[in-house]
Amino acid sequence: MIRSLPKNPRATEGFSLIELMIALVAGLIVVGAVLAFTVSSVQANAEFVKSTRLTQELRNVTDYITSELKRAGYDEAAMDYVANPSSLAVSVFAPILVDTTAGKNCVIYAYDRQPGTPGGVDAGNGEIRAIRRATTTLDGQEIGVIEVAESTATVTPACNGAAPDYSKYPAECNASSGWCALSDPRLISITAFVVDTVAAGTRSRGVQTIPAASGFNAMQLREYGVTISGALRSDAAIARTVQSTIKVRADCLRASVSSCAAAPTP
Repeated sequence: MIRSLPKNPRATEGFSLIELMIALVAGLIVVGAVLAFTVSSVQANAEFVKSTRLTQELRNVTDYITSELKRAGYDEAAMDYVANPSSLAVSVFAPILVDTTAGKNCVIYAYDRQPGTPGGVDAGNGEIRAIRRATTTLDGQEIGVIEVAESTATVTPACNGAAPDYSKYPAECNASSGWCALSDPRLISITAFVVDTVAAGTRSRGVQTIPAASGFNAMQLREYGVTISGALRSDAAIARTVQSTIKVRADCLRASVSSCAAAPTP
């Protein structure tokens, strides 16, 4: 004789409403935590990408300036002056720093280039060059831009030269002044461009001066510190500063140390 097992009275009852609500709340907590973590990760990644992009842009600008200023003062005929102690010939190449108001530095410098005349500043060969921070207005917002210029047969760069045409993209160089945009004003705003130097006759940042002596001209060994700060146009909270120390490879050889700050002229 087969006997049937007694039925469990709770086997067909299922979950109560309270149990379902508790499970639903617990599930929502877990889902909320996962979503919060995902959103946080996406935001952190987006900020990292923006920060990296800004840093890379600033480094590109700094690398260009570093490369240029290392060439400042290069004179192809310099060894002729140094090798002959009795010669009073001087190098006409020397960097000049003007308009040193905070955030508005402008550097004008020169160096020999092929196929120019050794020992002479050939404006038509693009040997006089300049770097500055300027401002322009885009979309009703004032934007800082790093600009560069080089000389032509008819143009010598000046710190107060007319700006490029920022109504076009990319910005169009100003033919009458020689100034062109180096940084991209639609991407970043340069908030500061500072070039640190020291007065002649001091020794700081590696700047060393050798006064003129009998039969010898004065010599200056130069070193500069460059600081560039900028922020993203799309998110001004993303801001970075890049610094670089530049040792100018060419010596300033002049009749006196003070003339090492004279502007290079054709």
